Amino acid sequence: MFESLVPVKRETLQSIVHTRLCNLILEGELAPGESVTVASIAKALDVSPMPVRDAISRLMALGALTVVSGRSIGVPLLDLDELDDMLRVRLEVEAMAVRWAAENVDEAFLASLEKILEAMETAEAKDAVKDFIRSNYDFHFTIYRQAASPLLLQLISNIWLRINPHFHLLHRHGHYRASNRQHRKMFEALKSRDGEQAVAALREDIESAYKVIFATLSEGDAAG
Repeated sequence: MFESLVPVKRETLQSIVHTRLCNLILEGELAPGESVTVASIAKALDVSPMPVRDAISRLMALGALTVVSGRSIGVPLLDLDELDDMLRVRLEVEAMAVRWAAENVDEAFLASLEKILEAMETAEAKDAVKDFIRSNYDFHFTIYRQAASPLLLQLISNIWLRINPHFHLLHRHGHYRASNRQHRKMFEALKSRDGEQAVAALREDIESAYKVIFATLSEGDAAG
């Protein structure tokens, strides 16, 4: 039975395009206010528009992308209520991931994390915004993957698809240096296998970034 059936490829074109678009957002290539078109993405990926539209529809359902105007797609700015909600959720789920990661610390993990932290410090010193945002994502998700929970990682990834582009707003306030100090504290705590100190540094990182983003978005509301 079923001898004639050909195995289905696990990774379809649609899933590849979706993954590429997620990476585009998570690695800091799209900032709030910037826009792209289906045609430009399809051309860059050398695919037809159909899988691009499918991937964009999935990301729009998550709130990670929106129609800006006409055929242009961009990152929607969070409103203040959404930002508050995201803060509360991030403080819970990301803290859980850090605690679980602290239980799984090994030398390879620490070496990888330290290398990324050095890249973040270099990016901050060079004022390289996209390099910093990319390394910031790498730093956090290296920790979250160490928690060894694919379900938790997926939940955090969905949240980051919405918040990560807003980290561009931190640059104008010189917040990247403060962020690196908090990341260094997190690294040292994990190096000591101290999960609670690592969580404390994470909370400081999330809350301080939130205050800057909240103030920036509030200024925009006032100006509008």
